[in-house]
Amino acid sequence: MNIFLIIPFKSEFEDINEIVRLVASSGGHTIKRAEDFQSKKDNSILKQVEKAIAESDIIIADVTKYEQTKGLGSNVRSEFLLAQTLNKPIIPICDRGTELSIDLSNYQAILYDRLRMQETLVRPLVNYLGHNKPLEFLLKKTKEETNKKNVKSIFVSYSHTDNEFLERLKVHLKPFEKKGQIDLWVDTKIKAGEKWKDKINSALDKSVIAILLISADFLASDFIVDNELPPLLKAAEEKGKVILPIIVKPCRFTSDENLSKFQAINDPKFPLSKLNENDKEEAYVKVADFIDNLVK
Repeated sequence: MNIFLIIPFKSEFEDINEIVRLVASSGGHTIKRAEDFQSKKDNSILKQVEKAIAESDIIIADVTKYEQTKGLGSNVRSEFLLAQTLNKPIIPICDRGTELSIDLSNYQAILYDRLRMQETLVRPLVNYLGHNKPLEFLLKKTKEETNKKNVKSIFVSYSHTDNEFLERLKVHLKPFEKKGQIDLWVDTKIKAGEKWKDKINSALDKSVIAILLISADFLASDFIVDNELPPLLKAAEEKGKVILPIIVKPCRFTSDENLSKFQAINDPKFPLSKLNENDKEEAYVKVADFIDNLVK
């Protein structure tokens, strides 16, 4: 397999260059980088690099920001963009102690630690390149990572007194979970011994939508009002996080200036507790339809 290594023209990266080359050669792969080429009368270094990238099977790119003032080396940025344009499989590597200057959210990146190179760089590279079919393996891993990123995280805020409504909601949203389209987060996912507040804050931050099961108990909960609602309302205002209230029992929802500005899934005059079974199910179906549109 042909590998092209994108790496800054700086002496500080010679150790990285040697490690990557050693891993590649030990796996029987050929590897080249821009510095391997010399200018010829009929073929400039740039053209040779472009040809090598085009003919490569996989690109390994060190995107470490080595100078705060300059960011990436000019050769790294241009070569990385060329590889992207050619739709080449890319394994970005980066010193985890530096700030990223390229968006790596769509890549299966390797963040290495110079004090633990064997564990953080050598082993991950061997894991990628040591397979019988490394290209298929990398593409599979990249696809899996992309699928994970496409999962919509949904946070449910509720009072434990209203657990019956949560359980029915989970039934209606279960098909989306089984398809891997959503990750429905409720506090019952917190395991014994885990730092519950950290888990809740992480779930709040990752969610793209928050479903609020609102009742008098919900509005009276100090934990909900003081810990869950403030970050949700802030994220709704600043980042566009979707807030979806469901009125489950009679309460003063319309009198709450922070919550009443969000459109509830059902008329506050007709909370779920007042509805017959079929009308309740229709309300849950409306939620499922809303989620369906979201994941599409």
